[in-house]
Amino acid sequence: MMSDDVMKLLTEATFASSAAIAIVLVLRVPMRQLFGASVAYTLWSLIPLALIAVLIPARDVVVTTIIQPTTASVSAAVAPMLTAAAVQANDNPVNLAQMLWIAGMVFFAFWFARQQQKFIGSLGALNLCYEKVFLADNNSQGPAVVGVVQPRIVLPLDFERRYSREEQNLILTHEKIHLERGDTRINLVAAALRCIFWFNPLLHWADGRFRFDQELSTDANVLSRFPAARKSYADAMLKTQMAIIGLPVACHWQAHHPLKERILMLKKATPGKIYRLSGLCLVAVLCFGGAFAAWSTQPANVIVTPAEVGLLYDIRMEVKVDRVDQKPISIREVPGKEFAVSLGEKATDWSYRFSVTPIDSQFMFIKGEIRYGKTLISKPAMQIANGKNSAISVMTKDGSSIFNMNFTVSQVRNGKRVPPMPFNGDKDAANGTYLIQDKDGKGEVMTYADLLSQVPEPVSDDKIKTQARIIPGSDYVQLQAAAREAGYKSMKVVFTVGAKGELFSASLDGNYSLDETTAKTLNALLARQQFEPAKGMNDEPVISKLSIEF
Repeated sequence: MMSDDVMKLLTEATFASSAAIAIVLVLRVPMRQLFGASVAYTLWSLIPLALIAVLIPARDVVVTTIIQPTTASVSAAVAPMLTAAAVQANDNPVNLAQMLWIAGMVFFAFWFARQQQKFIGSLGALNLCYEKVFLADNNSQGPAVVGVVQPRIVLPLDFERRYSREEQNLILTHEKIHLERGDTRINLVAAALRCIFWFNPLLHWADGRFRFDQELSTDANVLSRFPAARKSYADAMLKTQMAIIGLPVACHWQAHHPLKERILMLKKATPGKIYRLSGLCLVAVLCFGGAFAAWSTQPANVIVTPAEVGLLYDIRMEVKVDRVDQKPISIREVPGKEFAVSLGEKATDWSYRFSVTPIDSQFMFIKGEIRYGKTLISKPAMQIANGKNSAISVMTKDGSSIFNMNFTVSQVRNGKRVPPMPFNGDKDAANGTYLIQDKDGKGEVMTYADLLSQVPEPVSDDKIKTQARIIPGSDYVQLQAAAREAGYKSMKVVFTVGAKGELFSASLDGNYSLDETTAKTLNALLARQQFEPAKGMNDEPVISKLSIEF
């Protein structure tokens, strides 16, 4: 399964390579006119350098956040309590765009391989003339350099009859220059880039210009060795049978190399050594400057660190898997450092990892990932409030397993816990943040108020034949004891009970004033109560309200 990071990298690489190609296409002709064809050919190295630059990790930017102490007093009223709603996520399959990209790469790789194999097969038997030079039985085209691991020169069957001795020497020098520079390997890289970025027409269009500059550069090298052989070299070009289609991994005199322009280039004087060195220096500056620009335009990795060394996060997590409580976990960690928890090593076990970074004195940002076995289920990212309960609930695509996590993150500075905002603070997010994902994996982060608004509407009492009832258990007894410890002889709670006996919400009916710790204890106990649903006039289960005094 392909991660989103790969597609992000592909997008960045496409922009970087396109910008590099545009620069090369604009500068190649002026560079050739000023400094010669060989210098212009080296300009194409800007493209792979830009791609390599994108692969280099982006720079880290450290942002220091100053967190001031808060003296907010804790005077809390018990707020309505949210229970876990059914939340689902998918297995994050490779989406259509990713599948299309992979299919395109496979198609182009097959197409290029087919072109190459067709040409190699048309050569027939290759007869060794001398080291790295072969004579083809059936080849009327050429000459050419083929092969990557062991590149070799392949001459047409009528090579000695077609060309004079001087022309033969010039052509062999041309092909040997391709061998010396490793041009077939360079062309293999170009073909690989065309496969990877098959969707970018600019890259395919530029390939013909690149191969043309490669041949012009080779021509210039030949004439630098034989400056008096310009006419013979032009005659050899005119006698050469051009290939109809370009070979992806070979050096062949092809039809898309404009012969007229190549012959006209032979008439131009070769630039002097100083000019060529100056041109190479300019190309080096352009290439490495362009590569640095491609790297520097990547989004920086922002690392948020607290100004106070003594800042820690106290993280407490309660997890349910398929409604079965797991062992509670409590850890302390520094801001930005990732922590990981695994519930087992089986393919059906859940694991999760998170990191927390500060936003201000009362809010933090948590992000991470949740896996079912080796399958990535969700990548939560949400703002949370200091000391307030938040929740994440996801399930596998087929619904075979459900993961629910309630957690609280509290700031601890210099060994002292930072008090949270009042339980009913002015900010909605201060009362809790909740991640909801549907079956299609579309995640939605909600505030406490948003989530309450999604509680289904219960039927009216006049449409209920049998009222819902609570099933007393050990948690029920603990709830009664907790209410008495809070100082109340009776405490009325209104539940919203679903048609399957699930708890949608619970709120304390009355003007109760409890401290934060007691409120959390009661909320946890309320969430664990079990119910039988109400039945309507047709004896079918319905959603209803249920009022209980503890």
